[in-house]
Amino acid sequence: MAKVYIEWYGCALNKADTEKLRHAFSEAGYKIVTAPEKADFCIINTCAVKTPTEEKIISRLKKLSSLAEKYHFKLVVIGCLVDINGKRLAELFPQALLFGVDPSALADYFNIKLDYSPKARALPYNNCISIIPIARGCLNRCTYCCVWIARGTLKSYPIEEINDAFKQAIKRSKEVWLTATDAGCYGFDLKTDLSELLAKLLKNSGKYRVRIGMMNPQHAKRFFDKLLDVMQDDRVYKFFHLPVQSGSDSVLKAMGRGYTVSDFVELVNKARKRFPNATIATDVIVGFPTETPQDFEKTLELIKRVKPNIVNVSRFGARPGSAAANMKQLHGRQIKARSRVLSKLCREIALENNKKFIGKRFEVLVSEHGSKGNFVARTNAYKPVVIEEDLLCKFANVEIIDAKPTHLIG
Repeated sequence: MAKVYIEWYGCALNKADTEKLRHAFSEAGYKIVTAPEKADFCIINTCAVKTPTEEKIISRLKKLSSLAEKYHFKLVVIGCLVDINGKRLAELFPQALLFGVDPSALADYFNIKLDYSPKARALPYNNCISIIPIARGCLNRCTYCCVWIARGTLKSYPIEEINDAFKQAIKRSKEVWLTATDAGCYGFDLKTDLSELLAKLLKNSGKYRVRIGMMNPQHAKRFFDKLLDVMQDDRVYKFFHLPVQSGSDSVLKAMGRGYTVSDFVELVNKARKRFPNATIATDVIVGFPTETPQDFEKTLELIKRVKPNIVNVSRFGARPGSAAANMKQLHGRQIKARSRVLSKLCREIALENNKKFIGKRFEVLVSEHGSKGNFVARTNAYKPVVIEEDLLCKFANVEIIDAKPTHLIG
């Protein structure tokens, strides 16, 4: 019996693919092991969205390549980075097997039945959480992004197929993530949208929680009012991941984002009007090639005004195949300085937001192990609450006794 070790990087969609990959190998008679040293094949499912992520993966692959010589396993690299920068991987790791996002070649090589659709079974890392892919690819060609090269254009899965997977998920899990490259454009190719999908899923009885993935504001504004109506259901986390990327309309235009700053602000205001304690998460890229000091100031002003609960700050890095890679780049020191300023502001705002919850009580779902032997629970707004009691996969009532920028303590 051949032994397989699998590791993954990147988004929730990649995690879902990896869980299905684990199941496919297990069903085909392979043994899933927990360390590369024990494996015959060491498979790394990669991500290509950011330059630091690529460098982290390259560093990991170098370590695994050395281990492969000592323990005699075969290194297998799959996923987005193979499609985006396969030439670099081939040069650095000539002994490795390389397979892109398309599962067919990988399935043929290992003689496994591999399907990444919702109907395919998965072998989850966490029995409390099930991840269901609702779509692949996207409708945008953002000038800084290379993911569309690997993932392609939008392909939504039918509502009934997702609903069948959802029924199975809530039998074994308490929390379900609906994930996609961009959940905001789900169903546009099927003449439906995310609000209609969610309404269908919530017809399934039971006590569970649903987390909606990232939504591009350009697409979310088409159905946002309907989505808010459906999200009145207590079983849906009041969590909105709406990546703004910049507080400057001119930068957004150069990025090819398809919306304005006012569009983003309108969505946030609508969400908070309906759900005052909602978690607003956003993404910001600093140092895009056309970003002037004035543009950056506009981003700072937007963050001060909106006060998002979570801001994922990324330094711009030219990605292979992206249009922005051919633009005149800003100096690295300038980008680093802007990143420091914005990150400091975001930490201060996050702590200010979280301190408001001290002394309040919430029903939470304990869904994950913490990093220090503790446990992570989620409020109805998906705020992480660190607790000491082992109540994994259970609902509990907690009082918030302290707050950090990244989490609450209960």
